[in-house]
Amino acid sequence: MTNTDTEIEEKLEEEVPGNEKGAIVVHIEHLKKSFGTKEVLKDITFDLKQGENLVVLGKSGTGKSVAIKCLIGMLTQDEGVCEVFGKEVKDLKETELKELRQKIGFLFQSGALYDSMTVRDNLAFPLTRVLHMTDTAEIDKLIEEMLDNVGLKDAIDKMPSDLSGGMRKRIGLARTLIMKPKIMLYDEPTTGLDPITSKEISELMLTMQKKYKISSIIITHDIACARITSDRMVIMKEGVITAEGTFDELESSKDEFVRAFFK
Repeated sequence: MTNTDTEIEEKLEEEVPGNEKGAIVVHIEHLKKSFGTKEVLKDITFDLKQGENLVVLGKSGTGKSVAIKCLIGMLTQDEGVCEVFGKEVKDLKETELKELRQKIGFLFQSGALYDSMTVRDNLAFPLTRVLHMTDTAEIDKLIEEMLDNVGLKDAIDKMPSDLSGGMRKRIGLARTLIMKPKIMLYDEPTTGLDPITSKEISELMLTMQKKYKISSIIITHDIACARITSDRMVIMKEGVITAEGTFDELESSKDEFVRAFFK
């Protein structure tokens, strides 16, 4: 382990329930969420295990993104349980919620880079502003490690506007992974990418999961991404989970709604 890794571990690592392989790190049970009179989540129950990639499939507007926003405290459920590392998210104090969010990486559809910053500065931002790291050499070493992970060391001094969509997605992933998260939340990670780039991003997600032993929830419409990344899948329909299983199990389902995703 490098000094950089040690510094981050000292800032982030705590005794976390569910660190052992196969333990439950996210527990959602009978989760419900409405906006006015519109029921978005009607009754959602699922678990995420340590080191697992869980893919969530569903048509637009079925509440997939709402569920993961409850996990990081961006939204609060109306009813039900939403636990991360054994703690109910809605009951956390502000300082506890901040600590939890440092253990969770979130990759948005756009990559969410700061357009006014170079790639180097984008990756340095969470280290200096969130972890308050000051050792320039250690920060540079970690930035180079993460860019090497995503195959973009040569892009370190470029601006986001100089990058392709696939490159922006890779840099977004690198910036998220630089915090060494325990859990990754992916919201449509391959949207807008061509099939070849989408496959590369999916394979990169899988590589990073294995390298850093990350537990991930992956929201996607991309069935090719689901095939590559998933250990297990759930399918949402109108605010409920209508099917659960491996890719092969769901692909051979007799349910017409489930089967439609695999055509």
